[in-house]
Amino acid sequence: MKRIVGIDYGKVRIGLAVSDPSQIIASPLKAVIAKPSLKETATLLLQEISMYEPVEKIVLGLPLMMNGKESPSSKEVRELAKFLEGMTDKTIVLWDERLTTAQVERTLKEAKMRRKKRTQYIDAMAAAAILQNFLDSPSNK
Repeated sequence: MKRIVGIDYGKVRIGLAVSDPSQIIASPLKAVIAKPSLKETATLLLQEISMYEPVEKIVLGLPLMMNGKESPSSKEVRELAKFLEGMTDKTIVLWDERLTTAQVERTLKEAKMRRKKRTQYIDAMAAAAILQNFLDSPSNK
């Protein structure tokens, strides 16, 4: 089977995660710095993703408010998804990312990780949480 990549998009840093080939476990990879434009960011992400081929899907976290409505950041993520769709033949999936960063932040605090160190890991771990939620979802089976 091919891998699936998870992305936690942020205006400054973007977290990346990848599944194992059997698409059961998501692992955090790294965070990359966002580019000035979404098109440049999409190009950067596809370059990063190419290192983990074969990849069949890209799961992009969609920021939603707690009531399920789209947040102001949702539009930007949808635009990024459109750029990615136009630049690759991989399937792009938008996935609800509510509470993933908060969940990861809490886990890192419980592990007594210092704030500076948490900043290094939080984006990639949030991407892994988004991807793991997708992998565990019955709708993905």
